[in-house]
Amino acid sequence: MDSERQSKYEALYNIKLSEFYNFVTDVMSDFGYSLNRSIKELEGRRRVEAWIHGSKDEQKAIIWIEVVKSGDKLDPFLTTDVLRAMNDENITRLFFFTNGNIDADDRDVLEGNNHFIFATEEIVETLIAIDAKRSIKVVKKRKSVKVPSAMVLIKNFFKNHEIKKKQIRLKTSATPELLVQYTRLVRRILGEVDKVKDINEIPPETREKLKKIQFDLLPELAKTPSYIFPNQFMHLSNVLFNLIQVTIIYIGNFIEYESEDDLKHNREIVEELLQRLDAVDDQVLLFKSDMMFQAEKNSIKIILTSGLITFISLVLLIVVRFGN
Repeated sequence: MDSERQSKYEALYNIKLSEFYNFVTDVMSDFGYSLNRSIKELEGRRRVEAWIHGSKDEQKAIIWIEVVKSGDKLDPFLTTDVLRAMNDENITRLFFFTNGNIDADDRDVLEGNNHFIFATEEIVETLIAIDAKRSIKVVKKRKSVKVPSAMVLIKNFFKNHEIKKKQIRLKTSATPELLVQYTRLVRRILGEVDKVKDINEIPPETREKLKKIQFDLLPELAKTPSYIFPNQFMHLSNVLFNLIQVTIIYIGNFIEYESEDDLKHNREIVEELLQRLDAVDDQVLLFKSDMMFQAEKNSIKIILTSGLITFISLVLLIVVRFGN
């Protein structure tokens, strides 16, 4: 076994799931597939997703990623779990990736028409082929898409999750504090993007981190309509929803190498929405000032009215008392 092949075998022994996932995305991109939605994950060990073919909307596939530590065996119930997941999702196409060794019986169960198995041998061969391709210096190009990948992600999230519509009523004083939490979060995300020197060569760890953030934002997007702002700030519900939604789409533009025009356009929208939310603090102060001024005017009116009534009462009393 040559040294290059040996080094690749050794690299797979204790590879992390996040590193292994980068290899999977490279392979699936070559097949013309892109992420559709996450199905389930066991931290550090297993990830199951549904991917969809770019030119064939109806052609979906289960992507099953199984990572084991050096010397460990695959879960004895693994094949049953894989077939059950395919049945539950009603998807017949499978791409199975593992750094472990699949015994003959498991391979017989998993392999078949439209089932593609990538175990240690296949992975090493594919890695060598990818390295050979990269040595020719293939530059990854950003592509224009009719529907952003993140829009599909959002649509499937709302389709597959029951959204609890529990209303959260906000006081005027609490409004700026809530908005600051979201604007800080979004600015941290923009900061992560801005750290990347070349948007066409995203470091694997950054791509993985942003993908996780994108998934974490989905429940936040579903939560935003639950906030009931004071009457004078009711419009903020839509602004907040749009901010989170466009941020999710912007992350998708970035990590899925979608067109630079779309990336720039959605960045501008995010920045504009952030500015609108930043201005709310001053609007709240102005509103409070107006309310205080109005309260003072009302107090003066009440005092003057009370004084006038008292004066009239005294006059009437005098008239009644001394008029007889």
